[in-house]
Amino acid sequence: MQKKYLLLLVYFGFFVGLVSYEITNPPFSRDAAKVGNYEVQVSTTPSVPDVGKDTEIHFLVLDQNGKQVDKVRIGLQIYHDDDLMKEFPPADYPGAWDVDYVFQEPGNHVFKVALFDSSTDSIDSYAFNITTLGLDAAMFIVLVIAGVGGAAGIVIAILLFAKKTRPNFRY
Repeated sequence: MQKKYLLLLVYFGFFVGLVSYEITNPPFSRDAAKVGNYEVQVSTTPSVPDVGKDTEIHFLVLDQNGKQVDKVRIGLQIYHDDDLMKEFPPADYPGAWDVDYVFQEPGNHVFKVALFDSSTDSIDSYAFNITTLGLDAAMFIVLVIAGVGGAAGIVIAILLFAKKTRPNFRY
């Protein structure tokens, strides 16, 4: 009987860990891509950008060996529904730099990064997607995760704690 309680405790511990991870590290606020001879990583703080609040967008540029570059020339354009919201003209930045931005609309924002590679005299670009949520959408996601986890917990509890009744046939 103690094994059943331990299994149930492990399940709920896994569920709490999963929900905590999804809230703190959502899949839509981080991205990385190989752009030319570099790897560009993009992330945000807070991890779920809120509409109308300050957001720091972090860029990290790594070379082919996975080491941060000292200086890189990058241009950035931020789009929402194919409308240009903000543009950062090409400039020299350190390998790790932050952009302060306030998202005005919920939904998907496209960050078009143009990276100027001085070793090959080429311009390589990539589009990153960053999703912003209003408070209602964030609460909806958490409630859906909690509902699915709660339903699964009930089913597992029923399976674990249901008394198995078998007819006792005596001949």
